[in-house]
Amino acid sequence: MNTSQPTTLASVLLCAALIFTVGDALAAKPRKGGGAKSEEPLSIKASIWGPTPADVDRAKARVTNDAGVRGILSGTKNRIIAFEYVENGSLPPKRFRAYFYDYTNGRTVIAEADFAGRSRAVVSTSDMVPGIAEEELIEARSVISKNPVFGSRLKAGLIEVYEAMPPVTVHDGERLVNIGISDPEMGENRIVGISLRDGSVIEYADGAPPTSRAVPESCGIPSAGQGSTSSGLAGQYLLTVTRDSQPLWEMLVVRPSSSSGYVLERSGLEIRNVKYKGKSVLKRAHAPVLNVRYKNDVCGPYRDWQYSEGFFRIPTSGVTYPNGTTGGFAVIENGGVPSTVVESRDDLGNFQGVAVYQQDVGYGTELVLVTEMNAGWYRYIMEWRFAPDGTIRPRYGFGSIANSCVCSSRTHHVYWRFDFDIVQPENNVFRAEQGRKSFIPILAESALLRGTRVPRRVIVQNSAGEEAYMIIPGPGDGMPGNRTGTLFDSFAAGDYWILRFAGTSSAPAEIDDPNPFGSQVAAIGNWVSGQSVSNTDIVVWYAAHQTRVDDASLTQWRENILDGRHVVGPELVPLRW
Repeated sequence: MNTSQPTTLASVLLCAALIFTVGDALAAKPRKGGGAKSEEPLSIKASIWGPTPADVDRAKARVTNDAGVRGILSGTKNRIIAFEYVENGSLPPKRFRAYFYDYTNGRTVIAEADFAGRSRAVVSTSDMVPGIAEEELIEARSVISKNPVFGSRLKAGLIEVYEAMPPVTVHDGERLVNIGISDPEMGENRIVGISLRDGSVIEYADGAPPTSRAVPESCGIPSAGQGSTSSGLAGQYLLTVTRDSQPLWEMLVVRPSSSSGYVLERSGLEIRNVKYKGKSVLKRAHAPVLNVRYKNDVCGPYRDWQYSEGFFRIPTSGVTYPNGTTGGFAVIENGGVPSTVVESRDDLGNFQGVAVYQQDVGYGTELVLVTEMNAGWYRYIMEWRFAPDGTIRPRYGFGSIANSCVCSSRTHHVYWRFDFDIVQPENNVFRAEQGRKSFIPILAESALLRGTRVPRRVIVQNSAGEEAYMIIPGPGDGMPGNRTGTLFDSFAAGDYWILRFAGTSSAPAEIDDPNPFGSQVAAIGNWVSGQSVSNTDIVVWYAAHQTRVDDASLTQWRENILDGRHVVGPELVPLRW
């Protein structure tokens, strides 16, 4: 890290301007629940951008029947396990990749083709062990229902099944799908592996696969058993928000199932090309890395995935869907509010995808995007809130269904990636020390900690103007060595990473850390190379670390916004806009 390079006159003048600007912004920032007069409702318009659900279905059917794919998979048991778009800059994607899993031979087959179907697929094989697909969980439950040991007890309601962690295990060279089985009356609990190659049920030593745990004690809410989405459902939407016919917010919203990042992980509810009052703020913002470590490693550690959209509740009336679709993206009329597991303490729902609504929070009407995601027994709530003053609040909430592991202390770590384009791609970046009194230019790629007394803030500013955004850490975002004294320093990795954008607009690089699934520890620091970040495209990674004691103490988190002891997230505040 090197931030001691000579400061230019322009930087000094810019810092002076920022001191006044930030002071004004913090002094004028409204408090939550303030008594300001409510504003006029927002006008929200959404439309599908890029391939529709029907386009994706046709592409899957066409690639399944491609001669090259048939030649490799002929005579095997297989299925499409994941689907992703191939990015091509600012245009809707024209190509895709389909990932097949060959259960017979234990391999992944990857086919890349075009949506128009003008050419044959390019086919390759890989030894990658893919993540879980909803169709696999459905088949695994079916295997349990037909098993001579468990089937009759399941049909009689004597046992329950649940999604387990890890979702898959390689056992004796075969990839098994893991399913939890609990008997509440007998106080029994176990996790078994299901062979989708031959339909057998594999019992693990100690009643659970390595890195997991199944004992009579369970914590968390009851599972609804509704399932979750696989990777690669169609889901990119243009969102335009106006007030009094004037543009307020514009962005491309990407549902978790089709978000960017490593295909086995994805990056949750993603936003791109975000504009506030007609000016660019973010090229892309998402959370590519999510992991958890338990005290004394009683379970895990795990690298969790963010493409499996779980069910949550939305109103049954006053809801519109873009382009006449019936799911995936719902715009809720003014006054309607969705309900996730955060509010309801209930795993049931009627909707999967992204819900958009508006909410009066006392100092104005905010635009809200929310989704709920499943990763085994975890329930993750991801939310983006957009205030009328330009403040953006990313939020992440944590919960779980009943299982043995979450009775133990653990720390969840979420890593947001903010690709800033403040008005234009060329920006400068500063760190704010001692509250608002000291602003230091960051001239080279750096890794920073938030600090303990006054959390360090980072400012990204248009290099050709005064407009800027400041990242303010959330009060519960923790630090790598958290305040309870339980050390997660090496696992948590850090708090901030300031990087120069890598790759091209059509093929961005560094949108997931260098060691996806190879290691549960985030490796973002591997990219800090000392390159200049002056007058260039700035990417800021921001980490929050949330320690849980157990899930028995879970309380309602939401007041006006998603916050509380089980929720993390910073604020992105505009300056001189």
